[in-house]
Amino acid sequence: MVLHGLLPKPLPSNDVVVGQLLTHPLHPERDGFYSRQANEAVDELNDYHIQLRYKDVFSVDNEGRFMSSYGSKFELGRIYRQPNLLTVTAEQMIQRTSQQPREAFQIVCNDPEAQQWIYKLAQEQQDFYIVVGVTELHRAVFKRAKLRDAGASRNLREAPIEKDARVPRAISRRNSTLGGLGTDPSISGVFGLDVRRCVARISTPAEPHRLEDIGYHWLYYDVPGSSSKEQLIVGLGDALKANELRLMLDLTEETVQGNLDAISQLSLDALSAAASPLLKPSSPALRGRSPSPHPQLKGLA
Repeated sequence: MVLHGLLPKPLPSNDVVVGQLLTHPLHPERDGFYSRQANEAVDELNDYHIQLRYKDVFSVDNEGRFMSSYGSKFELGRIYRQPNLLTVTAEQMIQRTSQQPREAFQIVCNDPEAQQWIYKLAQEQQDFYIVVGVTELHRAVFKRAKLRDAGASRNLREAPIEKDARVPRAISRRNSTLGGLGTDPSISGVFGLDVRRCVARISTPAEPHRLEDIGYHWLYYDVPGSSSKEQLIVGLGDALKANELRLMLDLTEETVQGNLDAISQLSLDALSAAASPLLKPSSPALRGRSPSPHPQLKGLA
């Protein structure tokens, strides 16, 4: 079973569901809409697939983003020149896929609350997305992989991932919300999405479509209380490819957050060291640290 569009980094399992509208597919926490009114009808269109003891091979780009998945029975020619490979084994791979994406899209958009949310985006000329497929891995274990025999065979040599390797932060951080390699040898989360482009405009029935509207599936809704017969037109487009999702990851933001996490961890380490009854304020472990030594330690100097 092939993954949906491979995400450049995994997401928490509870953050995305089929039928959800998002302004950014890699940041569902920023802004989105989930129709509780359409929930049951959308779920009835879903197809479910569960695979036990799932295996795959991922490639990672130079910036540490997941790039491609090749499956356990990969073609040697496709991965031969990939310098950054990871094997992944998971207890379960669970896929939820809408069998009728257009119908699911219409069911969600028929919700008046969804129309209000989309109308605001149309006023700001902001595109959005709808999730119509989710691939989740449960208790996935990653290892560094290299071809044996200089690529003469399909055998892979596995090794632990290096401490400073360029890989998605979620599989390298000890305090990852998905479970990190430093604490738990496995992680669980969403690794693939079938996410479709959506556009919306405020128009009138007399206004013709544009050339760029070709290829979209369109829905039309009257705008309540409009004196000029305004209508909200909403279009469903194609699925985003893995490479498009990869390029949507803001590496600058990821780096800044990583630095903040590192600084926070250092601060916690400093406070922990300062609170230790085994250390004096003049100890080398405390030099150059701020804040000042723990009040209980002042009498030990």
